[in-house]
Amino acid sequence: MSDDKIFALTIPKWGLTMEEGAITNWLLAEGAVVEVEDEILEIESDKISQVVESPVTGVLRRILGEEGETYPVKELIGIIADAEVPDDEIEAFIASYRGSHGATDTDEERGDTEDAMTVETDHTVSTKKPISKMRASIAKTVVSSWATPQFPVTMAIDMGKAKALRAKLKETNQAISMNDIVTKACAKAIEKYPMVNAQLGDKEYVLNPNINIAIVVAVDEDLMMPVVQRCEALSLKEVATKSSQLITMVKDGSISEIELTGGNFAISNLGMFGVEQFAALVPPGMAAILAVGGIRDEVMVINGEMTPVAIMRVTLMSDHRVVDGMYAAKFLVELKRLLESPETL
Repeated sequence: MSDDKIFALTIPKWGLTMEEGAITNWLLAEGAVVEVEDEILEIESDKISQVVESPVTGVLRRILGEEGETYPVKELIGIIADAEVPDDEIEAFIASYRGSHGATDTDEERGDTEDAMTVETDHTVSTKKPISKMRASIAKTVVSSWATPQFPVTMAIDMGKAKALRAKLKETNQAISMNDIVTKACAKAIEKYPMVNAQLGDKEYVLNPNINIAIVVAVDEDLMMPVVQRCEALSLKEVATKSSQLITMVKDGSISEIELTGGNFAISNLGMFGVEQFAALVPPGMAAILAVGGIRDEVMVINGEMTPVAIMRVTLMSDHRVVDGMYAAKFLVELKRLLESPETL
């Protein structure tokens, strides 16, 4: 019999940078009948977690990949075949596939990690929590970011007019968040100061033609950075619509690799948690990230009078190899001007 009735279920490649995936959950048991587009299992890469659907109709004859284990892209993790295909042909297919593509270590070679989930010492038990694929990737990114020579510059911005603009737009059923206003303002400020949107090459600076802004979004205990592409060409309303779509995709798990790549500048906002000011690490491959604090009513002396002001503090963390202190300060001055005159957005 030919192999056309036997389908190899493998670790998919979601995006150019994906090299491996972890099986988080098999949704079907061995022996289950599957139709095209039936959900079979969940796989997590270093950026996203998605459901793998069946591309064929048949029976899930073998489950070869274990939950909690990580496998390289194209690794054989299961077999779908017609019910009448003999078991010996299934086994021959598996042996042939592994012979031509290579096989992962056996359970014995990997070692049994499930028995090491708790450690007991002097009548106390410490529970070990497995590190997710995404969290491990975040840890590597943080280490890489920490090695970058970077520095913070902070600016206080009067957001009174921006708040009024948002309220006015809300009356016309336009859902614009404060983060959308900051994102669009950053795009316009970058047009004037493009080095914060640049990348460091081997012997030159790479000035990116588009302003693609990555927005840090929390997902349970993990982080994702969906990218609003070409912000310079979008209106404030379009930025808001795209941001809302991306955040929804992150929350419901439908985000794909393409929406998570291509960012040249990043924004991290902790204002909704009452954080007034903080510094964020510059993501690898970028020159800067803007950390946005919450808006707080303060009293300032303006023209000799005590005046209540809605103040938001932002901190630009920059790669010092690309951006110097004066340039960072000028960028923030322009950002402040735009946010304090939001009608220009």
